[in-house]
Amino acid sequence: MDRRSFMKISSVIAAQAAMIPAMGAEANPDSVKAKTEAAKPVNPFEQEGRWYKAALHVHTTTSDGDVDVATRLGQYRKAGYDVVAITDHWKTNDLSGYSDDQFLAISGMEAHPQTGTGAPAHHFVCLNLPHPFTLARDLKAQALIDQVKAAGGTPIYAHPFWTAHTLDEMREVSGYIGMEVYNAVCDLHNNKGYSTVHWDQMLNKGFKLVGVVTDDVHKSHEINQGWTMIKTRSFDVAGILEALSQGCCYGSCGPVINDFRNEEGIIRIETSEVRQITFYYNGAAGAYFVKAKDGELLTKAQWAFGKNKRTYNWIRAEVIDEAGKCAWTNPIWI
Repeated sequence: MDRRSFMKISSVIAAQAAMIPAMGAEANPDSVKAKTEAAKPVNPFEQEGRWYKAALHVHTTTSDGDVDVATRLGQYRKAGYDVVAITDHWKTNDLSGYSDDQFLAISGMEAHPQTGTGAPAHHFVCLNLPHPFTLARDLKAQALIDQVKAAGGTPIYAHPFWTAHTLDEMREVSGYIGMEVYNAVCDLHNNKGYSTVHWDQMLNKGFKLVGVVTDDVHKSHEINQGWTMIKTRSFDVAGILEALSQGCCYGSCGPVINDFRNEEGIIRIETSEVRQITFYYNGAAGAYFVKAKDGELLTKAQWAFGKNKRTYNWIRAEVIDEAGKCAWTNPIWI
């Protein structure tokens, strides 16, 4: 099923959902904060381990992709990925035999339950589900996420800009550990790939959500447009998901982030060559940025935020290279 069909279905479901009052955690957004955030956020650049390149949102012919599971995983191996989650719509896949000591294939699903606001359906990427695994398509969003977590799954909020969601939708459900701050296919087809404003708004409300980047591949030519770099000492599903849940990762469409840390009120970053580095933070104005001079490029920047009188709750960095490709750190909580 293609995205247009999903949007038509979503609009019908949304119209029905608008008549149904939200219940439980969905009725009290503030009550879900503790459950909708990273577990003990850490700075990956201060942790031991190795970086692994991960595709966390991938489709095959099991739903609406153009090639089967074996072909898709082979494409990602060839492209240099270490971790690939197959997340077909409403369906899991049998991935036994595809993983080895150099490559992890993770079973998952993309589910899209109705919202309680009348907006188009939520989309959740649910990682590490057993196969076979089935979710009822008429489940309320919270009940669906609860079932995913009870099965050992790790939910991530997918492309809220593409689905036209606001804080109302994002705060009516608890239990997801992060969100897609950039989705390459949403950008490629609809120019709605960037959800960084949604991320900042959730961070401003105190939700410690991990930011991930995905390519959301449906067609083979879409591969390698966006990925998440995950740092862990344990290259297995448990190690990857623990690191991801802690924010021990960064997302990119091209640039490499080599270091990012707070040292006594001075935030520093080191990168591959880029033309702009921005430090985003909570509150009015909310950004401090450095641009390369004409004919030059940057590989590092710093900001002595501790000299200012204001209080900072979090600071994250975004870099843009000469080709316009971006990378995003997860926030440091001050």
